[in-house]
Amino acid sequence: MPTYKDEKTGAWYCKFYYTDWQGQKRQKLKRGFSRQKDAKDWERLFLEQFAKNPDITFEALYLKYKEYIRLRIRESTAASRFSMIDRHILPFFKKKVVSDISPADVAAWQNEMLQKGLSNTYLNQINIYLRAIFTYAVDYVGLPKNPCTKSIGSRKTRKLNFWTPEEYAQFIEACKDNVEYYTIFEILYYTGMREGELLALTLNDIDFRENQIHINKTYYRITGKDLINAPKTESSERIVDIPEFLTQEIREYVTHLYKPDPETRLFNKRPQYLRSILRDRAAKAGVKEIRVHDLRHSHASLLINLGANPVLVAERLGHESPDITLRTYSHLFPHKQADVVSKIRKCGK
Repeated sequence: MPTYKDEKTGAWYCKFYYTDWQGQKRQKLKRGFSRQKDAKDWERLFLEQFAKNPDITFEALYLKYKEYIRLRIRESTAASRFSMIDRHILPFFKKKVVSDISPADVAAWQNEMLQKGLSNTYLNQINIYLRAIFTYAVDYVGLPKNPCTKSIGSRKTRKLNFWTPEEYAQFIEACKDNVEYYTIFEILYYTGMREGELLALTLNDIDFRENQIHINKTYYRITGKDLINAPKTESSERIVDIPEFLTQEIREYVTHLYKPDPETRLFNKRPQYLRSILRDRAAKAGVKEIRVHDLRHSHASLLINLGANPVLVAERLGHESPDITLRTYSHLFPHKQADVVSKIRKCGK
């Protein structure tokens, strides 16, 4: 691998020919390396990305996988996935040759992960991502067999954390001195919408006449940019009926805005800001700390206690199916087995 030193700058660079995926011969030049070794490593990694066999490093495989998967999932999902892989998977496997990675190597990585104190669902997810990378290698790079066959962690979600109506009442009382905070948390609690859905709301999304909120987009921040995208799923695009008092609270909030633009975000905030405010106001109110997302669980709990069935809860939360609602909140729905059995006996008489 030829590398050269720039006599003027003292930096190293590599210059070489390669054959691209269309079979065309091209020249590549990359400057700015402080060490000769770095220039050689960069050239090797670049060339490995065009290889169609598994005798490449895991790092090169990962770069190929990233290019493949980023066009098939949402940008925000890709950013989250790559962040987890970069933090927990790449450091362990980076320089290993893919064809040499064995189930024993994967087990050693899993043992390392199990000692980090990560949640069961998190462990399960990063293991799924590692398996997906190897599956890509089997399908497209010629790896004979996926070495990641055993799971760690669990898909079972942790115990739901939410506020009771009494706890929420204490919390929102501590927000009354700020109309923006108050309105944000009232909307989250009484609609169950996701954090990103709230932060994407515009004045055009509020139907003051019909007491409804139209949820048709979501906000997320990635690589320092504020982005608005389509909802998480098709069922996430929905119309949520709201109580009249919430309509009036939103109307009151809007009166405090200077020349509000109907197409501009109602709440020009970032997720971490909401988390900070919720944490501070919860402490002030003397209630247990929960996440912003747990307000969604709090709304579901409120609906179930009011007698809502799984279909209605699923519609308001934007779940793809009532099955998801039941899997998440089944323990909150009242069990009526005794009543049912009683009625069966009466029918039998």
